[in-house]
Amino acid sequence: MIRELLTLYLEEWGAMVTAVATADDGNEALRKQDWTLLITDVQTPGLLNGVDIAWMASQQKPQTRIIVMSGYYEYAGRVLPPGAEFLPKPWPITQLQELLCAQLNHADGAGWSASAELVPSQTFANKA
Repeated sequence: MIRELLTLYLEEWGAMVTAVATADDGNEALRKQDWTLLITDVQTPGLLNGVDIAWMASQQKPQTRIIVMSGYYEYAGRVLPPGAEFLPKPWPITQLQELLCAQLNHADGAGWSASAELVPSQTFANKA
């Protein structure tokens, strides 16, 4: 349900969204495409979890910005890749917007706002 909600919000903000159901599917997509932003939950179905895919993305595509979210606060202390941000759930949509802006401004240096062109997904994002 969070994937669908995020997809809806991101599309409303002008994003072209590709959502994947598992970190395993995300890993497959990562190998095939370049992404600017990865948004993942720690608890994802499949063999991999969100922290696994965050580390894979940071190693395979170091330019990828990463947001890892979880409602399980014991994951807040897990080691994330350099530059990755942890977003504890529940979060207000404004907090997500601010974090997206910060991550994408850092990624391209050109600045980003919720009305700018953005190509994210629940697990991966690519700025066109």
